[in-house]
Amino acid sequence: MLCEIRSFIGTRTYQEDAAEFCETEQGLFAAVCDGVGSRADGGASSRLCVSRFIEAFKEGFTGSYPAFIVDAAERIDREIYEEFGERCGTTAVTVYISGHSLYWLSVGDSRLYIYRNGRLKQITTDHDYAYVIGLRLKKNLIDAATYQAEQRKGSRLASYFGMNGIDIVDVSMQPLLLEQNDVLLLTTDGLYKKIGDEQIADILRTHTRADVAADCLIHAVRQSEGAADNTTVAVIRYDTEEQK
Repeated sequence: MLCEIRSFIGTRTYQEDAAEFCETEQGLFAAVCDGVGSRADGGASSRLCVSRFIEAFKEGFTGSYPAFIVDAAERIDREIYEEFGERCGTTAVTVYISGHSLYWLSVGDSRLYIYRNGRLKQITTDHDYAYVIGLRLKKNLIDAATYQAEQRKGSRLASYFGMNGIDIVDVSMQPLLLEQNDVLLLTTDGLYKKIGDEQIADILRTHTRADVAADCLIHAVRQSEGAADNTTVAVIRYDTEEQK
């Protein structure tokens, strides 16, 4: 199983993304984070978040993985808040692969995709204000007019690490079973806000090697028009032959 990570600073003068992966006897773990808030502390928050997740996974766990990762997330959230206060925080998307089983956790708008049999599917949900007001509309807590009026705030983050109590967490309580040649893509918003799902799918379809696909995704962002945000991708190609 191969994991390839690539980052691009974009047109900014600072890098707020962070990413890392590791493998132990329990499986493969990867995390991608995107700092928010003040420039210096946003990057520091994302780096701290990634390093703490990696440390926790390397220490190992017993029992339920979802319980383990939620507990780690709560501890990391408190530490970031205590270290930086309300000035900043970070989004995060993580995956754990053990055998054929995939688990994930996400907070914020960094995404996990799976590319399978020619189709790209977003696994996680973006935890932004658009998501919140959409839920309120479905529950009849607001009317259609209010929903439309609030759309202008839609891209604002509704949940992130460093809130001292994460509002929204997306956790897989049951694993997704992986299939031969599935490709997993963890990414910050710098990718999908510049090139879109159709182009992402085309790149993953054309380039089966994880390293080449990761390079091509970053290249596509570089070639896109307009200012580019920090962009980080982690591409994992699942090969059942390697699991035997």
